[in-house]
Amino acid sequence: MPDIMITSDRLILRRFTHDDIPDILDVVTDPSVARETPEIPHDEEKLVGYVDGQNALAAFETKKCFDLAIERRSDGRVIGLVSLVNDGHRQAEIGWALGIDHRRQGYATEAASALVASAIERHDFHRVSASTTFDNDPSWRVMERIGMRKEAHLRQAAPPAKAGGPWHDRVIYAILAEEWRTRSSD
Repeated sequence: MPDIMITSDRLILRRFTHDDIPDILDVVTDPSVARETPEIPHDEEKLVGYVDGQNALAAFETKKCFDLAIERRSDGRVIGLVSLVNDGHRQAEIGWALGIDHRRQGYATEAASALVASAIERHDFHRVSASTTFDNDPSWRVMERIGMRKEAHLRQAAPPAKAGGPWHDRVIYAILAEEWRTRSSD
C-alpha cells in the first residue's frame, strides 16, 4: 500500500491512525458533520474499524470513498477530513468536513485546494468535482475560492435529513485539469 501525504502551509493531509479517534469523534459527532458523513461511525469502538478499513484502501482506489485526516501542523491535532472518490475515468469527486471550532479560518479552502492539486498534478485526474446542498453556502464558497465553476443547481435533489423534513437543492461545482494548471500558473 503506497502511503500518501499531502502538505500545505498549515496542514497535513494523511491517513488516519488509531490515535486520531478522539479528534475524529469531536468532528463527526457535530450534527452538521454527522448529517453529511453518515458512513462514519459515531462511537470509538466502530471508529477503529473505520480507520482500519480506510487504511486498507489503496490511495484513490477506484469507486471507493478514500478519506484523509486534516492535521493542523501547529499542534498535530486532527481538525477534519477530506475525501476523494475516483470514478475510474480520471474524474473524482471530493468533499471535506471540519470540526465546528475550526471553521471560518481558511482550513477547508486550504485542504480542498491541496487535495485538488495532488489529484491533478500527482495523480493525473482530468476533472475534479464537489457538491453540497445549496443552503451550505460556506461549502460552495470554498469550491468557488479554489477555482471551481458551478455546473448544476439541482432542485430538491438532497433528501430530507429527518423523516418528513424538507428536500434541499443541491449544487455541483467542478474544475478541469487545464483550468487548474492555468489558475495555478497565474
